[in-house]
Amino acid sequence: MIIPYPEMWLAAGMVVLYLYDSARLLGCNEVLLCRSWNGRWAACFGENRFLLRGKEPFLPNPFLPHRPLHRLAWNMEGLVGPSRPWVPPGNIYAVLAPFIWLMMFALFVLIPAGLYSRWGNLAIAAGIVLFYSSLLVLLSLIWFRRADYRLSAKTFAALAFESLTCPPFALNVVRHLSLAYPLNDDFLSVLDRGLDGAERASALAGVVSRLRVEAEWADETSERSGRLNSHLQFLIREMDSCRA
Repeated sequence: MIIPYPEMWLAAGMVVLYLYDSARLLGCNEVLLCRSWNGRWAACFGENRFLLRGKEPFLPNPFLPHRPLHRLAWNMEGLVGPSRPWVPPGNIYAVLAPFIWLMMFALFVLIPAGLYSRWGNLAIAAGIVLFYSSLLVLLSLIWFRRADYRLSAKTFAALAFESLTCPPFALNVVRHLSLAYPLNDDFLSVLDRGLDGAERASALAGVVSRLRVEAEWADETSERSGRLNSHLQFLIREMDSCRA
């Protein structure tokens, strides 16, 4: 058996920590909204065939740490009033993207190049300097724009400490900020106004599959079971109309 070099463990550890911090556990009525490259919104559901602690695991695209994620939930038993115009969060995270990419380049290109090539300590030193200089600029931007991110001084301090002490976690700063950004809209209302075409049909299918499971587990003689099944039939008709 060949035992990996310590440098291999270091590189693998950085990747594992980054993926661990990226992963999320979603409730059965929760979804993540993400914005694609063309500016359109899409719904991202967890894996409902494999649960962890009763929740659905979800791993966002590890190559797109600069894209924000917004967590929303929906009422399982019916619509929450009529749909209202949805005002999506502004693109307030774009200014942070270049620094996220610089940090990613430092951690996963420069430092490994120093570990496994003849550039050695020079590449490692360059990676460390690039990473922490980019991180300090990024944290400064967040501090001065903390009102835009709805960020308290205490929460910022915790975010800064975590990023400075565990570099792989710093790559998820945009995700941490956007997931903490308060959105109180019901997802079904957002779905009507914020998603269209194939994205809307796909999101409805995800909601229907989870609502069907919830209805199957409910006591058939209870009032809740009736509300769940009534809501399920309504959403199925909506889904069919999208596909027609």
